[in-house]
Amino acid sequence: MTVQTDREGGVIWITGYSAAGKTTVGRCVMRLLLERGRNAIFLDGDQLRAIFAHKWGYSNEERIELACTYFRLCSHLSKQGAIVVISAVAMFDEARNWFHQNIEHGLEVYLRVPLEERLARDRRTKGVYKDGTGMEGYTEPAGADLVIDNFGATHADAAAAHVVAAFDQHIERAADYGRDDHWAGFYRKHVAVTAPSPFAQHCLGKLARPQRLLEIGCGNGRDATFFAANGFQVTALDKSQAAIDAGLERNDRGIGGNCVDVVEVAGRVNGQFGVVYSRFSLHAMTRAEEERAIAAAHDLLSPGGTFCIECRSINDPLARAGDVLSPDERIAGHYRRFIVLAELLDKLRKQGFEILEQVESKGLAVFGDEDPVVIRVLAAKR
Repeated sequence: MTVQTDREGGVIWITGYSAAGKTTVGRCVMRLLLERGRNAIFLDGDQLRAIFAHKWGYSNEERIELACTYFRLCSHLSKQGAIVVISAVAMFDEARNWFHQNIEHGLEVYLRVPLEERLARDRRTKGVYKDGTGMEGYTEPAGADLVIDNFGATHADAAAAHVVAAFDQHIERAADYGRDDHWAGFYRKHVAVTAPSPFAQHCLGKLARPQRLLEIGCGNGRDATFFAANGFQVTALDKSQAAIDAGLERNDRGIGGNCVDVVEVAGRVNGQFGVVYSRFSLHAMTRAEEERAIAAAHDLLSPGGTFCIECRSINDPLARAGDVLSPDERIAGHYRRFIVLAELLDKLRKQGFEILEQVESKGLAVFGDEDPVVIRVLAAKR
């Protein structure tokens, strides 16, 4: 976890009951960010309802669905460099969980105001409360990142300054997007394929043997086992312990299986591998994770070593399915970030790789009825 000031992108969610001052404080936060030269956008829950043509009603289920729709929009904008300030009640555990699990650089701010004060404000404005009621179904957040008592002597400008300072100093919680739970469940419940992938078979004909090979995102070890059987000394990494455990039963060839991130390994064994192999792992990473993985692969390889990559392309049909998180991120069953070939090649070249081979096509990773559009790249460390 890191503390980052003047960060680009992120979401500040200002929540609280009606008449807590969410919109007023939200506008002040946006104005303060703009005055400081930051790229800020303000969204208001009531206005968004109107923009979405009041398609959602007011049952708890519809409110939760609408809140998650708001947050997907916020994610989409923030991934393009904007700090999105959104004022919305959305005080449901389901909405909070989605926010904290899927929003990078997210700060939840709760404006706490006593009921008597809210009732007095409401009589002068919206008239939402009737006979002291009107906010049924919501629950006060127990673990908001920042709580501000927005009444009495507290002025909106002071509250906004507090929010911006908290956002810049917020200890980052990496968005998991449900990946840990998904892959743990997958490898515990599914009988994974054990035959080597077409990409592993393709790479075998391109690589000299024997060599030390490190695999990023090995899953159950199907390709690691194949390479080990063909003369490679294999180290296999996966961030899912369930995946590593699933492969242990077949690990009779001395494969080193480790539940660890490749970045951690790179700090210990730089320059010791002839091959770094990554199949269907880059698109399971966030953009920042991918960039760190590419840098780690370069460090791990000896001069002239080969980086083998296969990943889903932005032109794959799944890139248009599921919940939108950003221009290249979706959740369709589980999280994926679809790769733009030109961007990947640019990152590799800037990191110090020479492109040996590149292709983007269907027909390369057929599995049952699935025929995804994938990218294949072989690159050499200069």
